[in-house]
Amino acid sequence: MVLENEHYQVTITTEYRASLEGCPVLYQTEDLNFDDFYTVRFVTVKPVDGQEYRVAVLDFLAASVEPCAVLEGDMLTMILFHTILQIDLSAKTVEQAVDRENMGGLEEIHPIDDGYLIKGECDIFRYDKSLNCIWHRCGRDMFATAKGDDCFWIDGDVIHCRDWQGWHYLLNMNGEIIGETQEYPSGN
Repeated sequence: MVLENEHYQVTITTEYRASLEGCPVLYQTEDLNFDDFYTVRFVTVKPVDGQEYRVAVLDFLAASVEPCAVLEGDMLTMILFHTILQIDLSAKTVEQAVDRENMGGLEEIHPIDDGYLIKGECDIFRYDKSLNCIWHRCGRDMFATAKGDDCFWIDGDVIHCRDWQGWHYLLNMNGEIIGETQEYPSGN
């Protein structure tokens, strides 16, 4: 994934059990054992007026789905399996790490007015810019489809979610269900 603004170009790759040789670890989930399975998000930062650097962010798991981060000014907001990070790229520090218990892991982050929508495997969240959870919504099952159709998208002020049982939910930006239909029976 590549993100750019007037100050930075940021490239993020996700690898499993990758070597960390020569790459400083900026963040690591508690109790991570390097003998076990783990995921590395490598973040390569090219400042417009500075030296390129690369850091690693580690968790047990992290979805390789894009988008996994949002770049705003000097701040990179990134999701891992159950953690949301805000990284100050100019200071090369983690400014905030918020753990979010969820069913199945966080998969996508999308910027919206005054915050973020985050799709998990079984949950949808809205956060403000300070990473306070505004609302949380689940479907009847995980947000995936047997047919491979899109299961999450934003259309103006309407959030669309599809779950494994064939339900299509329409949510407003306050997390309220404004419509739902079963498009096909469970598992078809």
